[in-house]
Formats: sequence, C-alpha cells, structure tokens
Amino acid sequence: MKKAKILSVGRYMPERIVTSEEVEEMAHFSKFGVKSGLTKMLTGCETRHFAAEGEYCSDIAAKAGLDALKRACVEPSEIDALLFCSVTHDFAEPATANVVADKMGVRNAFVFDIKNACNAFLSGVDVADSLIKTGKAETVLVVSGEAFSRWMKFDYDNKAELMERAPVALSLGDGGGAFLLRASDDQERGINKSYFHTYSDLWNHNVVWGGGVMYPHASDKLYVPGTTKGIADKQKEIYAGILPKIKDIFGMTFADADVIIPTQVAKWVVYNVADMFSAQMGLPASDFVKKIVSVVDKYGNVGSSNVPIAAYEAIENGMVREGSKTFCISVGVGISEGIMSATF
Repeated sequence: MKKAKILSVGRYMPERIVTSEEVEEMAHFSKFGVKSGLTKMLTGCETRHFAAEGEYCSDIAAKAGLDALKRACVEPSEIDALLFCSVTHDFAEPATANVVADKMGVRNAFVFDIKNACNAFLSGVDVADSLIKTGKAETVLVVSGEAFSRWMKFDYDNKAELMERAPVALSLGDGGGAFLLRASDDQERGINKSYFHTYSDLWNHNVVWGGGVMYPHASDKLYVPGTTKGIADKQKEIYAGILPKIKDIFGMTFADADVIIPTQVAKWVVYNVADMFSAQMGLPASDFVKKIVSVVDKYGNVGSSNVPIAAYEAIENGMVREGSKTFCISVGVGISEGIMSATF
C-alpha cells in the first residue's frame, strides 16, 4: 500500500502584526478599569497577525498552498485533490475550497471543505491520507486559511463578560498553513497512524451562533465568544484517558517522538500537557517541554492553522528534520480530538 508522504509544509501570515496591548485597547479595557496585559498573562500571546482589508480566508489559504507547492517544486496542474480546512470561511456556500483552487490555478482536482473547528486541518490530513491509500488521489493539498479578526468581538457589555471571555477571544489571530502530500513507496516516511474521537454531547461550548439557519441574519452573533472553560476542563480528562492507549494505537509513546506539535491555544496548555505526559510515563516534564513546538506567543491561536503553522516553524528552526518522528495533536470545539503520528 502506498504511503502519504509529506512533500512540503507551506505557510502564509498576513503582514499586519497586532500586539496584545493593542487588541486590549480595541476592546476598551480601560473603560472597565482593567489593566493592560491580561491577555498575555493568561494565554502567553504577545502578538498575532491580522488580515488586510479585502484579504479573505481563500487568499490566506491560497498563499500558504502556493508556498507549499513552490517548496516541493510541484505545479498546480499536478494536484488531484484540494481540501480547505478552517474554522472561518469566505461565505456560506459554495465551498471556499473552490475559491482557493481558482486563485491557485488548480484546474485538474476535485476540491471540498472540511469543517471540524480547530481540528479541521488534522481531519483534512487524515482524509488526504485515506484518499492516497485507497488510490483515489496521488497528490493532495490540504490548506487552511483563518481570518479570525473578522469574528472578534471588541464591544463587551460589562466587566464580568470581558474578564470571562476577552482574554481567550482576543488571543485569536489570522494565518494559513498547508501540507502537500503524495503517494510514495517509501514506508519509512509519511503519515503513520491517526486517532480521532468526538464528545458530541459537549458541542455547546464556544459556539459561533450566527451564520447558520438558527440565526441566519443575526450579525450580532457572528463572533467567537471565548467560552472555553468547559473545553479546557474536558481536555485534562481527554488526555488522561488517551495516554494509556497511545502505545497500543501508535506502536510508540510520546516519549519516543522527536517532536510534538500541538494546537496553539495558550502557553499554559503546553506545560499542562508536559506535566500530564511526565506523570503518566515517569519522566521529567522538561523532557517533554523541549519536544513541544510552541508559537502562541508570536501568532496567537490561529484555529485550524495552528498545526501547520507550528510545523512550518519547527522545520524552519531545525526542530523537525528529515526522518523526525512527530505527533500532531489537536482539540476543537465540538468537542473533537485528534492525534496523528507522522515521520517527516
């Protein structure tokens, strides 16, 4: 059976860089007597990128995709399938993937969107892996393009709402990433195994209520509310439950991995994950911290783009090299979890 090899990782970050102090000013922290610095203190996010006026999800994803093609010396005509995997999107219908393909000049592919909150990209890579293994496609491009700055709330009604929601919601940023995958006979490199599970009874956390048929015209509901406490609490239980099964599922543990690439929600999550790994495996937390890619300080939480953006950063700084064994970890509202092992 062919294996889905990761030919390249692409990335695009909009030019505008916004500090946490600036977004706190935009959210009128001083109006409620809240001192500047809360967002950075609670999430670790110092800066994030915001899309330019007239720059949309499809633009961000297309530029990330073209970057991946350029790095692998692959032409748009060679793409068999293109998957757009993001929380944000250009419009309700048709699939934003159509727009991305058009902007990239991809004409010979079938394309579609995958929506699964922050877990969308990892879900997309899993689908791409399946397409390649079943022979339905040879070369697949998985792209994300988040424009959360269009879904951020800056007009909080009172101090209590601001204190509960703003730090998480204001750590969001814009950006895109891409994995270019191709069928290969090399069994040593590529996507190894994946594990996904959904806790569907916990969907009612951090819901963007606007834009669907429940509230089709409610523009006041088109924002990320930042109500993530329930997800954070459940996350501890999720990891505690999955850790004992890791060896059986993947044939290796997190201790065996060279690099761990998690979704970038907050800096403290990195240390919590490291503590849980170390407690379960009887190893120092420092052994895991040095393996974990953390870029939330520079880019904030970029939703489904977190994993490819972090993977790109790890390649650029030398953490990930040819032959590196990695775990990609993602948790999204829904609540959906995904873990994937891959050898670059």
